[in-house]
Amino acid sequence: MQLFHKELDRSTPIPLYFQLKSMILDDIKNNEFAIGDMIPTENELVDYYHISRSTVRQAISALVQEGWLTRKASKGTFVTHPKQESGFIRSFEPFYQQIEKQGKTPRTELIDLNVITPTPEIAKELQLEPDQKVISMFRRRFADEVPIVTLQNYIPYDLCSFILSYDFRTHSLYELLMSNPETQIASTKTIVSARNATPEDRELMNIKVNSPILCSHTVSTTTQGKIIDYAFSHYRGDMNQFEFDESPKIR
Repeated sequence: MQLFHKELDRSTPIPLYFQLKSMILDDIKNNEFAIGDMIPTENELVDYYHISRSTVRQAISALVQEGWLTRKASKGTFVTHPKQESGFIRSFEPFYQQIEKQGKTPRTELIDLNVITPTPEIAKELQLEPDQKVISMFRRRFADEVPIVTLQNYIPYDLCSFILSYDFRTHSLYELLMSNPETQIASTKTIVSARNATPEDRELMNIKVNSPILCSHTVSTTTQGKIIDYAFSHYRGDMNQFEFDESPKIR
């Protein structure tokens, strides 16, 4: 077990519960815990990491909610596996969890990560001054080594400089943003359209001329009303589907 050979980093803005959650999940994904194994008790985690019981419970509850752990009364907390469901695309669900539910192996390739001076359009969408810096991130994602989506994100540097030390090959951008009170996402507006693949799409996703592409344009807003992400995603039309689950609204 690697869990008790790791340390929490109290010098970063990443919440302790999120760090603990990530370490437990890493051990599950690396087969340090097998399905059916019991993880350390709350008391053991509190004593080893010198953190509060509420911090431990928050980390465990998040993994239970995501389907990685299950609680059994008077017995403990045990490793399980997220149920497989149809569909690759699900709002706010981490990419790795989406793909693993399909029984496939996810992988993210970080193609570009830089701090840039935004174009007038990007500065306007992020509600920034022209001289304010922006983090530009471009990724390609795979399921069983088949490229299925490319993502371009523009993120305000002043709010999110801490993400530059984060490993986006194995973790979710939105999951990290949601873990920080100042960058928690309250709402996302997404416009989805269909078009033929561009030469770049064809090269990056190994698809043919005139193949269908699903394009999404997303603007995400924090609980404080600040624009936190301006993003474009290109999905292979033959390997992705969108699932929306909304409550009916009274007009």
